[in-house]
Amino acid sequence: MKESIRAYAESLGFAVFGIADPARFNTLPENAHPCSIQPACKAVIVVGMPLPRGGFRGIEEGTLWSYNGRRVPYRLLLDIARFIEQSTGYEAVAYEATPAKAMPRRKPVSQSHVAPNVMLNFDWAAVAAGLGEIGLCGQLLTPAYGPRVSLGIVLTDAPLEADPVYTGTICDRAHCRSCADACPMHAIHPNETITVDVAGRETVLARVNYSLCATCPNGAMPDVNFKIGQEEMMPGYTGNQEKLTETSTALTRKDVPNILSAVCTRSCIAHLEDNNLLTIRFHNKFRESEPWTLRNWER
Repeated sequence: MKESIRAYAESLGFAVFGIADPARFNTLPENAHPCSIQPACKAVIVVGMPLPRGGFRGIEEGTLWSYNGRRVPYRLLLDIARFIEQSTGYEAVAYEATPAKAMPRRKPVSQSHVAPNVMLNFDWAAVAAGLGEIGLCGQLLTPAYGPRVSLGIVLTDAPLEADPVYTGTICDRAHCRSCADACPMHAIHPNETITVDVAGRETVLARVNYSLCATCPNGAMPDVNFKIGQEEMMPGYTGNQEKLTETSTALTRKDVPNILSAVCTRSCIAHLEDNNLLTIRFHNKFRESEPWTLRNWER
């Protein structure tokens, strides 16, 4: 059953596929747990679609600005859910990533339920499903593609065997810091780190000033597929002044800007490829000259 679902997902273009046991989410609050969406959930399926390297190269060279979304189209997740239900007789839920602020808040339907809306963390789910690790600045890194992956989640009550949590190392935190060095906003603080347990794997994350990150003209943007609101790019205010001093991590803050196309992520790709830290190889180098950057007052 698991392999037939994997094969179907691959036919849709998902080259990355993993399954997590819902118990790996038990250290998270109820409003971030898969079983708060599907109480009978027995497997959390996480799929990833590789983003073409050529689009990143176009941005790198300044010849093409393409949008790189962090989330796969919802209709493809519905296809997987339909396949599971029609071929196995078990139920499936395609999880649609909608910002919390874009949806109305309601009281719980009973005392035994959490209040809507339940927001799953995609990077946590990917680690729990064995797809890779979270890098220093908070980006998911996969062994084959690094950060060049869009993610999706499908929940099911089918008794599917979970994949082991990835135990390898992709982000060489002690020797790199290329993401922090490349950030023109100085929003990434590699010397201010916290260690978090992500699905049983200890992960060191740098503190990031996401309010400052959101003002960066070098690739930070909202995920437009949400269509309803772009609060991840909206600055907070204290009085009438923008609040640009708060630091947090990708796992402790909602509304994190999409930085897949930004110079920090592109610097990460260049470092991983130059040091042969990814399993997929290309004939040509990703970065052949110093990257271009703009200051926030130049955009």
